[in-house]
Amino acid sequence: MEIHASTEQEERHWNDFVKKHYPPVGAFMQSFEWGEFQKSLGRSVERYLVIEEGVTIAAFSLAYYTLPFSLQYAYSPRGPVFKSSIGIAKQWRIFQTIRSWVQKNKPKLLFVRLEPPIIPYPKSKIPRGFYIPRYYIQPKHNLAIPLDVSESEILATFHPSTRSNISRAERRGVTVKMKDKLTEQDYQHFFNMIAETLKRNGGKGVYPGESYFRSLVKAMPLVGAKDYSGKTGLTLWYAYQEGKVATAYFVLFFAGTATYIFGASYSDSLNSKATTYLHWTAMKEAKKRGMYFYDLGGIDEKRWPTITTYKRQFRGREFGYIGNIDIPIRPLLYRLYNAVRVLRKTE
Repeated sequence: MEIHASTEQEERHWNDFVKKHYPPVGAFMQSFEWGEFQKSLGRSVERYLVIEEGVTIAAFSLAYYTLPFSLQYAYSPRGPVFKSSIGIAKQWRIFQTIRSWVQKNKPKLLFVRLEPPIIPYPKSKIPRGFYIPRYYIQPKHNLAIPLDVSESEILATFHPSTRSNISRAERRGVTVKMKDKLTEQDYQHFFNMIAETLKRNGGKGVYPGESYFRSLVKAMPLVGAKDYSGKTGLTLWYAYQEGKVATAYFVLFFAGTATYIFGASYSDSLNSKATTYLHWTAMKEAKKRGMYFYDLGGIDEKRWPTITTYKRQFRGREFGYIGNIDIPIRPLLYRLYNAVRVLRKTE
């Protein structure tokens, strides 16, 4: 096996490999467009292919993050992507090839963090030289709604209270718009809704800063309401109760899955059930565009008990992944970094 940086020609076909070999959840984070978005945030991004006998068997992008004291680490969100016919034994051979490569070619990094889309694996069977920290970056469990049946069949699988909330939203005058662009007023509504959502949750919940969302809308290809071609890109949804903004969602279409990535709502509109109605509307649109899944995002009974219960009322399929697999390059500093990170999380 060997690893080489993808050429400009190979990058034009990067998404083809990811779409063909990635499981339903999280594929967008290894898409070419997501890497370009990370660049717009000021991060360096590189893309690599793992080759065996002239055939690409894995691909991974690396985004570089700065740490204190001029340290850096590289992170491959939901990567590497393995060729779908490869079994777990060969996957670990690929990991070991990547480990040897980063030790040789990235000696100044603190560590490289992989986050492969593979199922949980017994820690006792993980080869030496790899480390799975207690914390994780992306959710280890996601819930996605299959869209390969009729709308009525999808609706019938929902919990009765979820179906009731969809009907209630319609009775209470909730409407939905799919935005072709965001005005400054739209942005301000969304940022205000984030503030109210955080206040309701006691400050819990991870939202990036305002510049992140502006960069996301600017960098990702927007899919408008009139485009029914199954195009890959970002969709922007705003729900209104009797003409007033109630909630807003960002949903990304890629590789047959529509992924809910961010949302927020006004507190005084919660009784309208616009949040549930907006998910249902986005699901129907995703189905119309040929998507196979609507990913509601991460679930975790301990960290997010309320939102996990809410998402599970849509039923659907749950996907579990192994989490972070770290390759320490400077082991002593890496152990210190992990100890400090865990301590901050428990304060």
